[in-house]
Amino acid sequence: MTAAPAFVAWQPVLTDHQAYTLQALAGVSGWPLHCMVMQTEDPARKAQGWLDTQVTSIERRVLPAKASLRQLWKLMGRESHAVHLFGSPFDQPRQMWALVIAAIRGLDYYLISEPYSPGDAGYFDDSRRLANRVKAALRPWIYRIYGITVGRRARGIFAISELAVSQYARSGVQSERLFPFGYFVPATPAPVITAAAAAVSPTLRVVFVGSLIRRKGVDLLTAAVAQLRREGHAVTLDAYGSGSASGLGFDGAASYHRGSIPFGKAQDIIAGYDVLVLPSHYDGWGVVVNEALLAGVPVICSDAVGARVLVETFGAGEVFPSGDAAALADRLRDLLQTPSLLPALRQGTHRAAACSTPEDAARYMWSVIGRRPGALPLASPWYPHDGR
Repeated sequence: MTAAPAFVAWQPVLTDHQAYTLQALAGVSGWPLHCMVMQTEDPARKAQGWLDTQVTSIERRVLPAKASLRQLWKLMGRESHAVHLFGSPFDQPRQMWALVIAAIRGLDYYLISEPYSPGDAGYFDDSRRLANRVKAALRPWIYRIYGITVGRRARGIFAISELAVSQYARSGVQSERLFPFGYFVPATPAPVITAAAAAVSPTLRVVFVGSLIRRKGVDLLTAAVAQLRREGHAVTLDAYGSGSASGLGFDGAASYHRGSIPFGKAQDIIAGYDVLVLPSHYDGWGVVVNEALLAGVPVICSDAVGARVLVETFGAGEVFPSGDAAALADRLRDLLQTPSLLPALRQGTHRAAACSTPEDAARYMWSVIGRRPGALPLASPWYPHDGR
């Protein structure tokens, strides 16, 4: 008797980044889904204020920390009827071994994968700089090996960002098995806007949300704001996030560190500003971009942010070259000097929000996974140059 089809999602830890999309995928496909996690919470993310996923409909099963290869082999045998979805597939050794076994057994599996960072800045903090430099030098070679051994055997790769698409293509994965993708979160209920907050302000109110680490490029943003203030422009910056604000250029007059945002409240806070800026030197995606667009707030981000594709595709903001504080100042100056620009970009946020929900992502995934032989999946709605 053939087992009924099902999904098994593999995650280092299940976060809202993918949980809502997986929940929607189970709904649109009608297949049961459970998640194998390496741990129920990530200490690094917890330190940044993250809470456990708000999705309760997905059963999570914790893979034992000391699971042997024999146990993994048996487990994959029991789940041989399922379609396996490996998110962050190269994050932890246990998950990597499960992926290798899936490839050896010839199981149906897909990767949901960010690009690797081309730089040496830490992902979560600025410690271990020597180790980060070594990792940065090794990543291209390691990922090429991954591409050859497991990437080419996958039924498909949901590549999070254009950079991920290009990296996997260079590793030898055929273009017809690369599906441009992203992270997607739901809109929260619209906040109640007071009359004072709704009033038109002559000051450009800028917000940053993210960790105060070198990778996020906060010093570029404070430098750009300081330059505009010297020119006489009315602009302020409020930054929210964990970490030390020391040495990042906050002056307490025009730019401020406001502490951290309670988990799940990002859209409410962002909605009170004119523009969100994400000046990262590298961001595999950058879910705060989604949060801003869902809140109706345009985004200025660097070209090293994976989610810039949403900004560009829907005309919901501006993009500047990573590391260029002068170019960032130019984008902000445009908003100050061209009154019609900000309302036009706000219209773009509505277009982006209308087709960037977890349900949209799930329908796209299911068009890939559930398609009949020879059928084409949906065109990726977030990447205008996707040729499908």
